[in-house]
Amino acid sequence: MDRNEAAAGLAELEGYLMSRAAHHTAAMEADAFADELPWLGRAEREDVVHLYTARHLARTRHVLCEITGRSQELREEYARRYQLLRRRVLALALLGTATTLAVLVIGLKLR
Repeated sequence: MDRNEAAAGLAELEGYLMSRAAHHTAAMEADAFADELPWLGRAEREDVVHLYTARHLARTRHVLCEITGRSQELREEYARRYQLLRRRVLALALLGTATTLAVLVIGLKLR
């Protein structure tokens, strides 16, 4: 197994564990919410817990998708800015080198 396969496996495991933790959190919040409604019958309570958990997980997925999309936008924007900065630095370096060479050539001609 090479490093890429190991890294991919660890990333998959991490994703699974994060998913299970999110599901556990949603279920715990759903139970706490249902506890605040003592008049619910058993079947009604189960329905409330199920719906609350499903909506919580859907909201979590939606937020994660938005964050992922925004992080990709920022990555692309910063990559463009970095590329522009590199071009400017290179242009300044070339200009500096050309100026230095011109000064040296002029200085040699004046001697």
